[in-house]
Amino acid sequence: MAYDGILQFLSQAKVHMAQREVEPTYVALVKARAIIEELAGTLNMDAGGEIARNLWSLYVHFLERITEASFTKDPSLLDEITPPILELRDAWATLEIAKDDVKTQALNHRIPVASESHRLSVAG
Repeated sequence: MAYDGILQFLSQAKVHMAQREVEPTYVALVKARAIIEELAGTLNMDAGGEIARNLWSLYVHFLERITEASFTKDPSLLDEITPPILELRDAWATLEIAKDDVKTQALNHRIPVASESHRLSVAG
């Protein structure tokens, strides 16, 4: 759901950029950044190893692009980070979950998985 939120706010920012609406663009980008910062803050670098480090690098890249887009009002920078965010969302959606974890199953079924065969690897 976090990735869906990021994608939603990036989409809103692009619409506001196209309409030259400065304040709503800023608000949408701040919200997208906040979600990414929260995801980055939950990474356990010790236990997560290489995967956590790779996710950290991706999150930093996303934040850099959002910051640059905020200053330049260039929606192509947001278009650049959308595919990897979609891939991360889809990767989380396909993770094995415990059959008795009803809450996790319910959340997992709300997230559609892309049919594309290309997947982002955070394992290296």
